[in-house]
This record gives sequence, structure tokens and C-alpha cells, in this order.
Amino acid sequence: MAPEKPIKKVCTYSFISLEFADKYQIIIVGAGPAGLLLGILLAKQGINITILEANTELDKNPRAAHYASIAIQEMRRAGILEDVQKEGYIPEGICWREFDGTYIAGIRSHVDDPDVMVCLPLDKLLRLYYRHFQKESTGELLWQHKVVGIEQDEGEARVICETPEGTKTLGADYVLGCDGANSQIRKSLFGKEYPGETLHSQIIATNVSLLKRSEGRNLTCL
Repeated sequence: MAPEKPIKKVCTYSFISLEFADKYQIIIVGAGPAGLLLGILLAKQGINITILEANTELDKNPRAAHYASIAIQEMRRAGILEDVQKEGYIPEGICWREFDGTYIAGIRSHVDDPDVMVCLPLDKLLRLYYRHFQKESTGELLWQHKVVGIEQDEGEARVICETPEGTKTLGADYVLGCDGANSQIRKSLFGKEYPGETLHSQIIATNVSLLKRSEGRNLTCL
């Protein structure tokens, strides 16, 4: 059941006076790309960050691989763009084809644009994010902490977690939900019903990297 008053929520971190940043404690639910990148950005401001992840390790499933300008800008702000570019590459463009190779449509990259698209499979990007997060002295990540509920009072917001040691309740000034499509935070706030629709088709995706030896270019297929 949703709490009577919404849990403390934020969209940006400008709500915190950086003069007192180290006085704040923030819990981020989910160690995916959003949670880890947000954790890096906040920890770099001296804010105490705890990321809670239900699994025992980072997600290894192949998913996204191409990151457009808005994501590139946030990577730069977090101080990690150079490493992302080193581990990935800048494609000359992307295109969509039929199974027989027939060209459908495509987009050419402006390779001289500082915010040009970068390609790096998401599982590799997550590991890179995690390495950077581990360097932050005010950040910690707790594995096998599955959030099953939230609550709050005038003093703090809290999450109820299932862990190998039993149920735990952790408190913070703010709780940020970055736990994906099946977000427990969203369900706790708004109930099981959520606007939108469920896609009734199964999608299978994988990443395949090919090296075109004649030109020495990487081609990534999704």
C-alpha cells in the first residue's frame, strides 16, 4: 500500500546546499546505469551515498550499446567520458537492415561533435561505472539488499530490505528509485497499477561485434 505522503523524491541534486553536502545521506535503489552514474555524480559532491542492489553482481545481460548526446554530457559531468571513449568507440553512424541485409534507414555521426555518440555494450559500461564509484570515499554499494517496501516520517525516509542476514531497515535523508522497469520504489509509491501498456511481444536482443579487416572498423549489431 502506498504511504499517505510521498517519499522524499528528487530529479536533480541541486536541492542540496553543497556547503553542507557531507551532512546528507542518500540511498539509491538499483545498481544499474542510472543508479551508478547518479551515485558517482552525488558522491563527487561529498554526499554520502549508499546504493542497494538486490543481485549479487552487476547485470551481464546484453542490452544497450549506443549512447546519444544527452548521456554523453552526463558522463562528461561525472568525469568518466574519456574512459568510456577509450573502452568503446565512436561509430561513423548506425543503420537498420532487413535480415537479408537490405538497408532500411540510418543516421550518420558528426564525429567532430564533442557530444558525438559512443558505442560500448552496457555490461562493460556498468563495470566501468562501478570502478569509478568505488573510487569515491563517500560511496558504498550493498549487494543482496532487495528493497521490498518504503516508509517515512518527518525525520527521514526509510527502505525495508531483504538480505541474507534477514530483514533490515535503512534510513536516509532521501531515497532515490533507480530500480528499473519493475521498480519496487514506484510500486510502493503508486501501487501496482501504472499508466501505460505492456508489450505483448517477446524481444530477443544480443550484441555482436565484427571487425571489418579491410578497413579496420568495428561494426556493432544489436
